[in-house]
Amino acid sequence: MNSVAEKSFDETKLSVAKQITSSNCLTSFQNKRLAELFSFEDNKLHYAKFAYAYCYDPQNYFIVNDVFSFQNSISELQKAIQP
Repeated sequence: MNSVAEKSFDETKLSVAKQITSSNCLTSFQNKRLAELFSFEDNKLHYAKFAYAYCYDPQNYFIVNDVFSFQNSISELQKAIQP
């Protein structure tokens, strides 16, 4: 979390978050916490879509919805992660 939080720009945060996520098995809660570190809705959504593939407990991924300000983002995430 600290590695991502200390970065100044969302683009850099996203890059670091993806590296961490792809090499670790994170829970839905941990993915939510990482997504909360992004300033922009688009970056939160981009990360949430990416992180789902590496999630330890995908049945709980609904908690990631809490990071979004717009219902449209939640709908887009749901479309992206549905089998």
